[in-house]
Amino acid sequence: MWRRWKVPSSTESGVDEILLKLLEAYSPTGQEDNARDVIVEICEDLGLRVEIDGVGNVLASKGGGRVWLVSHYDTVPGRLPVRRSGNIISGRGAVDAKGPLAAMLMAASLSKSPVTVAALVGEEGDSRGARHLLTKELPPFVVIGEPSNTTGVIIAYRGGAHLTLRCKAEGGHSSSPGASAVDLLIESILRMKKVAPGGKYADPSVAATMIRGGEAPNVLPKRAEAVLDLRVPPGIDPSAVIDEMKSNLPEGCEIAVGWIVPPVAVRPSEPVPRALTRSIISSGRRPKLLRKYGSSDMNLLHDRVASIAAYGPGDGKLAHTDTEFVDVEDLEFAVKVYVRTVEYLSNLS
Repeated sequence: MWRRWKVPSSTESGVDEILLKLLEAYSPTGQEDNARDVIVEICEDLGLRVEIDGVGNVLASKGGGRVWLVSHYDTVPGRLPVRRSGNIISGRGAVDAKGPLAAMLMAASLSKSPVTVAALVGEEGDSRGARHLLTKELPPFVVIGEPSNTTGVIIAYRGGAHLTLRCKAEGGHSSSPGASAVDLLIESILRMKKVAPGGKYADPSVAATMIRGGEAPNVLPKRAEAVLDLRVPPGIDPSAVIDEMKSNLPEGCEIAVGWIVPPVAVRPSEPVPRALTRSIISSGRRPKLLRKYGSSDMNLLHDRVASIAAYGPGDGKLAHTDTEFVDVEDLEFAVKVYVRTVEYLSNLS
């Protein structure tokens, strides 16, 4: 049990303690229960009203309101030591996305305007938390908590899909001519990369993240399988890219499609990105507009709200790496930005 502290009324101090406690609760996708209980305790200490929905999302509100701050508390797998060295806090999720979530929770406690923080599950997987939100009535304005280098406003994410490539062959002795499922798999991946070569933001890309195949060192494999991550920029339909890939596969191979999300892009002049930009400026830094290579829950929620954009502390390049860390000064700056953004959006007619 962690010590309770008195919530400051006019400062961002304390966001570091919130983040450290969140990091100590290891919560890879599908194993979020322990962190959920910690978030509930944090919210109660901050004076926020807490609700847990049917899939494990934690909704912490201060009077409801027209603005939601939405982040996620699941992480990619792989424990990292939770450490603080001076102003640097490191651990799994420090960047993606417990840092943004900690700043959002502190901002909600300090906000004078009504606001709800939604801590979602499953963002690093099939986005089941965001998909469950789609069954509810959502507010007009949503800020997604994702790392944006503390001064960036994310106005675009690529879309994508989770693909499983499976190949079958006759097999045989490795010293004899014969068909190898692994060879077919490699050929298929190379063909898929011609359809989605990557290299530029505007190009679709596909990356093999897991490969399985083979039974023995001297046997040609009869079966092989690869998991692939497809990404497409705004303006391109992921399904169209997948159909082209399927048409180019060698005989014996097929693609199974898991989750799929569309790309998203918003105009900088829309209310949420404009509010974030103004809040960064008024907090003393210069904002940048960002277009991200990956995707987030913003891709799914975009069509259900009036305006949306993403913002958060931390260097996005550190996400999913073994060197995740965030600076406390950036956390405190993000708290200011979130508070001012909520105030600005709440006052829009």
